[in-house]
Amino acid sequence: MQKPKTISPYIRTSLYVATGAVIGYVIAYISGTSPSFIPLISAGLGLFIAFAIPIWQALFFNVPKLEVEISSIRRSVSEGATISLDDHAELSVLRPSRDSGPFPFVMDEDGGGPVFIRGGNSGPTGFKLKEIDTLLARAKQQLKDLPEQVNERRRDIERLQALSVATLTRFECEQLNRPLPDEVEFDANDKEGTLNALQDRYQKRLERLEKRYSELQSNLPTAERKLELLRAELVDNRSYFTVSASLINSGRTNTAIKVPALLRVSIGEGNYIDIKLSLKDFENKSEISANGTRIVVFESPEITGFPEEDRRLINTYWGQSVSARLYLEDIHARAYGSNRIAFAEGLYQKIIYDRLAQVASSDRPVRNAV
Repeated sequence: MQKPKTISPYIRTSLYVATGAVIGYVIAYISGTSPSFIPLISAGLGLFIAFAIPIWQALFFNVPKLEVEISSIRRSVSEGATISLDDHAELSVLRPSRDSGPFPFVMDEDGGGPVFIRGGNSGPTGFKLKEIDTLLARAKQQLKDLPEQVNERRRDIERLQALSVATLTRFECEQLNRPLPDEVEFDANDKEGTLNALQDRYQKRLERLEKRYSELQSNLPTAERKLELLRAELVDNRSYFTVSASLINSGRTNTAIKVPALLRVSIGEGNYIDIKLSLKDFENKSEISANGTRIVVFESPEITGFPEEDRRLINTYWGQSVSARLYLEDIHARAYGSNRIAFAEGLYQKIIYDRLAQVASSDRPVRNAV
């Protein structure tokens, strides 16, 4: 398919001059202007139109026109924030069963599989919030699973006690050693001693499980309450904001937005909080093509760098019935403001869900894609 031919700027300018000259001549003729001035008026109007039309196109027609719509505001705890299990006795029930050293996983000695406990720059006893959540979730699952596991361990001991010393074989010993972290050596000359050692290991294995079940029953609710307090403290002091927005360029030329942006939270008449943001992935996300749309994400610094009064206001009004608006600037120094959105996480999405539910429940026609 051949591209449509474009008119040369020189030809376009000549057409503007000619059009202006004709219009000027008609105006001068109709108005009864002296014939000697008609060429002068015609030429002057032609030149005016030749320059005015490109200027008008540049200033008003061939310009980007951005619309900014916030889709979500999220508040997340910084990746660098950690919780030390050593500093909070209530969380000791979440401690992994074995010290993992420098490795990010620890193997459960009771065969529960690998447990993720450490990553990133966490210290020797410092865990990120998502790691603590992983340990908490696993502890809750253990509390559900342990009664059956305890019963299974008891049945294993009963089967072990039913074995005869005289008929114990090396193969049976190897089978019995499978679930144990430390194997018992089979001694053909002392089968009774081998069987007693196996029974002792199995009994200790059961006792560990019963102790763990008792600990979880007694201490897990306290650990959950303590973790919620620590989570709230981290959100208040070690969090940052992420704002997702859609940029819709309905203009006829490309544009690009600058890295800085501002989220203004209105908390009352004449009172507000300004949260400075930066565009993420600037190299790939800043440009918006003509008649195009771009989804962008802005991120704030950690709240610890905010003035104390701003931190207090943010923690007071986050999740309350106040609104926020995003402001940004393009490379042409034009500023744009977004829609207003609640200064809360997930509320805007809930509004959309409710609106869609109303449409789904009504008989209104829905616009379908062609």
